[in-house]
Amino acid sequence: MHHPGQEAVPLTLPQLLMHRTRRDGTDSGPTLELSYRIEGPLDVPAFIASIGDVVSSHDALRLAICECGVAGPHQWARETPPPAELVTCQIIKAGSEERFTRYAVGLATKDVAEGWDLRTELPFRLRLLQYSPGLHAFIATFSQLAVDGSVRGIFGGDLWWAYRRRLGDHEAVAEPSPRFLDAAAEREAPAANSRDIADFWRRRYARIPRDWGFRASSAPGAPATPDVAGTPAAAGTPDTAETGTAESGNVVTGFVLEGERLRTMRQAARSNSATEFIWIQHALVSAVFEHTDADSVPVWLPVDTRSLRERRLLGMLTLGLPMVVDRSTAPSDLVRTLTGDWFDTLKHRRVTRETVDAGEVADLGNLVGGPERDVRFAYVGHPRHRIRDTVGDLAVTYGAYAPLIERVVSGVQLKAGSWDDSVHFRLTFNRSRLTETAARQMTAAVERILLG
Repeated sequence: MHHPGQEAVPLTLPQLLMHRTRRDGTDSGPTLELSYRIEGPLDVPAFIASIGDVVSSHDALRLAICECGVAGPHQWARETPPPAELVTCQIIKAGSEERFTRYAVGLATKDVAEGWDLRTELPFRLRLLQYSPGLHAFIATFSQLAVDGSVRGIFGGDLWWAYRRRLGDHEAVAEPSPRFLDAAAEREAPAANSRDIADFWRRRYARIPRDWGFRASSAPGAPATPDVAGTPAAAGTPDTAETGTAESGNVVTGFVLEGERLRTMRQAARSNSATEFIWIQHALVSAVFEHTDADSVPVWLPVDTRSLRERRLLGMLTLGLPMVVDRSTAPSDLVRTLTGDWFDTLKHRRVTRETVDAGEVADLGNLVGGPERDVRFAYVGHPRHRIRDTVGDLAVTYGAYAPLIERVVSGVQLKAGSWDDSVHFRLTFNRSRLTETAARQMTAAVERILLG
């Protein structure tokens, strides 16, 4: 046993599903990342101490996980190490900021590619790189077996709150952080409506079309273009339109809405009584329908299973769940359907192992950490932040050192990052399902539909 005397609890369902895909127990799954470009007089000791404050306040950042003894997969929390052991600090002698940026992106890419062994190591890697006293890069990677996408907002927000407090801002007080292990221990308790939840997902899974595909081109009367198979290639950085090489498996495209075009999109969403999330999903689904003859399409979304009181709970509580969208001739009908289906999804989002067994939904076992689905949509909102923000005397640019990550998708994946002043779209297409021409047509269609 690796944890004598420690309080151990079972993994949550999302953790368990991911763990099952890596039975050797040494690779704990995919990695999440965040990065900041920090301009200004950063107080490095205060920053490092602030990281210690955040790690102490969230037990999910101290998780250890193993499948040892007679127990099944389980987890417990370590003590917080000294702050100096949490962050790797380096002064980088680079001839230019461009070379410094390339070096930082290279380290981020290396960290993302490295596996995790949560039996012996913490579920994060943190680096603070100094180019000059007025410019730093902060790079963080996290094991997705310990945390989900909420880490980007919760960790970042708490880090800057703690930093302000360290510099004497006594009004910078974050809300208390609930314990993830308490939530994980309660997750498998039967819900009052567990039978209703199981029935809901059984009905929804029954609607998923088993046979459907994309047309190579949406041009009226255009003949189908032969599919091009290939092997995965590294995707480019977000928000740039680029194409993989001839032998690659993916085409990656993207665009940014800001300024007047962003206002136009948000006004179009309001005019259709839609949230930005629903409006973007409506644009994606409408564009997909332009490239298929199917009467319905399943769209897989990461669904946060937290309750309202758990909104600041850091840990792995997100499941990939499907919405099945029927073809609609009127955008207003599609928006209403998506809105209603999303509320139904949220109402039934507490999916547990009991739900899976009662609902006889075998496919739930592949939702997290399993194969990429035909159409996936992920939306991350930062409603109170700009992509370049201020923290006291500092200017902080988010996502400035994004790693070059290989993405393997079976069909289409759209990731949208929404900020107060911009929304960044990145689409990834599998070349064996859509040609490059069709991929660019679909990207243009998404952008066109977004703008109303």
